[in-house]
Amino acid sequence: MAIRRADDPLEAWVEEATRRCVAAGCHGGRFEQMRALHGTVGAMERLMHSAEIQSGFLRLLRAGLKGWSLEAGVLGFPDRFTEHARASAKFRLDNANDPALRAR
Repeated sequence: MAIRRADDPLEAWVEEATRRCVAAGCHGGRFEQMRALHGTVGAMERLMHSAEIQSGFLRLLRAGLKGWSLEAGVLGFPDRFTEHARASAKFRLDNANDPALRAR
């Protein structure tokens, strides 16, 4: 498990994103579980595995928090993530309104 460091800009961004999401009624329980097991980058990488639009991402969009989604975080810290994760994040952000891509 990766150690969270307060001086890590990605960790600080994720903490702020989490605070904002919880304040808007969007709770990322699955992400927090994965984060505890795999660290922040590992959890975000795993959640970007598919290009499917996930229900949690849609909740964030409806709450006006697109810029605080994990997808936005991946693109905001591109040097921390694989090319695949960046491509999936960009695809989701670009195609968020396509109902055919939503997870069933």
